[in-house]
Amino acid sequence: MTQKDIDKLLDEGDILLPKKSFLGDDTVRSFYERAHVARDLAIVENIISARYPEYLGSFNKIMNEHSIAYYNMFVIKKELFNEYCIWLFSILFETERKIDLSSYDDYQKRVFGFLAERLFSVWIDYKKLKPVYCKVTKLFEEDRFFVKKYWYKLQDCVCYHFGVKS
Repeated sequence: MTQKDIDKLLDEGDILLPKKSFLGDDTVRSFYERAHVARDLAIVENIISARYPEYLGSFNKIMNEHSIAYYNMFVIKKELFNEYCIWLFSILFETERKIDLSSYDDYQKRVFGFLAERLFSVWIDYKKLKPVYCKVTKLFEEDRFFVKKYWYKLQDCVCYHFGVKS
C-alpha cells in the first residue's frame, strides 16, 4: 500500500482498520470470556465505569457485537492516535495493577493486547469515527523462507520508513 493509496482511503473515512472477523454466535464479550480470562474483561469494564462512565454505552454496544477488527493495526492521524493512547494506556496501566499474571500461560500473558483490540473498537464507536476496513495479508509457513532470507533488507526498509536507525 502506497502513501497515495492510504491518503485515498483516508478520504473515505477517519481510520484504516483490518477487515472485521465474524464471531458466529459469539459476541465480542462471550468470545473473550471463552478464549481468555473473563475477570480481566470485568476489571476493564469496572475501570471504564469509574474513570470514563461516558464510554459505557459504547463498551456495552461493542461487547454485544458479533464481529471485531483484530491485530491492533490501524492507520490514523497523529492527533487521534495520541488521544487514543492516553485513553487506552490509562485503562491498561490500571488494569495491570489489578491482574496477577503469575498463573497465566504465555498466550494469556498477552492479555493487554487482547484487551486493547476490544478497547480500540469502544474508543472508535464513542468518538463516532468512520472506519475503512482493509484486507490484511498474512504470512504463512511457506513465506517464512522469504522473510528469513530478506529480513535484514526488510528491517532496513522499515526502519528507514519510520525514521528509526537500526
